[in-house]
Amino acid sequence: TSMQATPLNIQFRRVLVGNRWEAWLHLVRRLMEVQLQNQPDQLCWKLTRSGHFTVKSMYIDVINSSVIPNSKHVWKVKVPLKIKVFMWFVHKQVILTKDNLVKRNWTGSTRCSFCDRDETIKHLFFECPLAKNLWRSVQIAFNITPPSSVRSLFGTWLDGIES
Repeated sequence: TSMQATPLNIQFRRVLVGNRWEAWLHLVRRLMEVQLQNQPDQLCWKLTRSGHFTVKSMYIDVINSSVIPNSKHVWKVKVPLKIKVFMWFVHKQVILTKDNLVKRNWTGSTRCSFCDRDETIKHLFFECPLAKNLWRSVQIAFNITPPSSVRSLFGTWLDGIES
């Protein structure tokens, strides 16, 4: 039986946009090539000729991967672990800001507690007048140009403060 013969009837709790939409389309394209047979399933590790998992094959694949995570800076900053974990959550954009809470069926106000705009990670950390004042203080105190987005924060801004 081919996966092409069976229509996909799938619903998502959240809207797939950007990279998630692209990843979904990639997965669907890969599934369309699958040929199902009435035989027991077998696991096959594609990174070795034998089809068996080895740590070495996984390590080589990770090393040779073209995608290098830009979040490595988070773990090098010399701050307490709980701050690193918070920074990781900001990087992954899973902080429970009001827009993320609404996605979890929260019914409260979506307005920022410090101004009257909708609260998002970008707004709370970079666009809110309070955040801008805090970043300006960092700039004055340490002569560091404030980051303008989560991407710039973890892409280039942390490079200068690792040590």
